[in-house]
Amino acid sequence: MSYVERYQNGTTCVSWDEDGNCTRREPTYTTTTHTTGAKITGTVESNNKFTVNGVPVACVDDQTNEQWSVDPSPSPKLGGSIVSISPSTSGSGAGRITTGNGARVTLNGKLIAVVGSTVQTHLGTSTAVSEGNSLLNM
Repeated sequence: MSYVERYQNGTTCVSWDEDGNCTRREPTYTTTTHTTGAKITGTVESNNKFTVNGVPVACVDDQTNEQWSVDPSPSPKLGGSIVSISPSTSGSGAGRITTGNGARVTLNGKLIAVVGSTVQTHLGTSTAVSEGNSLLNM
């Protein structure tokens, strides 16, 4: 996530007396771009018919339904004000599981996902599956 801060970077003379001396100054402004992180939470959407405790087993290429919010919240660093945040302060989208288990156990030709499997998020970052069922021992 990125955000733009507008801040005062100096002054400029806008009025002079008959001797050429500045009689009135006004502030000048510029902008700079900062970055911040995002906290992403989500769930795996699996349509596999093989279940553990009634929950479908997740595999590589299964979709993740994600929600995110900026974290930490954007704040001015140079005493100015925030004029834009990109893409926004929160949102949602779909990612996907990209790696499976190290034992190479598959379901319908796809590696079964485990805690620690990599997820490519809809924001283009990588994270890992953090929760799952431990009833399958691979």
